[in-house]
Amino acid sequence: MTTALTIINRASRSLLSGLVEERNKLATALSDTTGTSVVTTYDLKGLQAGTVFEIDSELFFVWVADGGSKTLTVERGYGGSTPATHSAAAVITLNPKFPKQQLLDTLNSEIDDLSSPTNGLFRIVVASLTYNGTDRQINLTSATSVLGLVDVSYKYLATDYVPMRNTELKRDMATADFASGFALTINDGILSGTVRVTYRAPFVRVVTTADDLQTVSFVPAVMEDILELGLQIRMIAPREPKRSYIESQGDTRRSEEVPPGSAINSVAGLMRLKRDRIAAESARLNTSYPILIRR
Repeated sequence: MTTALTIINRASRSLLSGLVEERNKLATALSDTTGTSVVTTYDLKGLQAGTVFEIDSELFFVWVADGGSKTLTVERGYGGSTPATHSAAAVITLNPKFPKQQLLDTLNSEIDDLSSPTNGLFRIVVASLTYNGTDRQINLTSATSVLGLVDVSYKYLATDYVPMRNTELKRDMATADFASGFALTINDGILSGTVRVTYRAPFVRVVTTADDLQTVSFVPAVMEDILELGLQIRMIAPREPKRSYIESQGDTRRSEEVPPGSAINSVAGLMRLKRDRIAAESARLNTSYPILIRR
């Protein structure tokens, strides 16, 4: 099982390149409705007023830090994250460079992007429809998004499905008549029976970091590295414009160590690798599932 968190952690390791962010541990459990007081296991060190820390996928902003009692007065759900339940001994990460909530949102953008027309990746869905032998159009049951038909066949015998060539997909149909909004149009008369429809569909977004990519998003394991590359690209790309801010910078690493354009050059290499991987997976899918529909 590969969860969203697995991909996020893999991408984070590559992005941090061995950098270890300051950490602590939660002394007592927190619920999603617990107040604004957080007690740590170890000395606060860098956890001071004005800093941000992360537990699981939730961000906290520190208003007050009491080193004697190791207690922080915080704002929950900072930066658009969601207050959640956290167990005792959960890891606290100080000022995370790549917050998990941001990575999760970015991962969903990457999942959406896989099935864009430019990339052309997809998952295969097979639906068995009951046809009454008279209607010209039938509802494509349970369909939520369809990229295109691959094959339509009619169950002639228990072990014999006959290809149906003269069929087409209709979109944006009246949901009062076609619940899914998609209809299969049958232009050649056939007897009542079972119609088997194979179609291309986009991948599905995850909701939490615990969601499984194969069972929730339907992303095959061979495409996981494409998501990792996409995460790295989207997280690195904004760092070059940030370097150009005219405000005082806390980072002393400048042109000698990290010359201008370093981030963009890193992104360019990742983008080439991602394009190659997408092309390879697209070729594999199109070989495995060629479009057989003919009018």
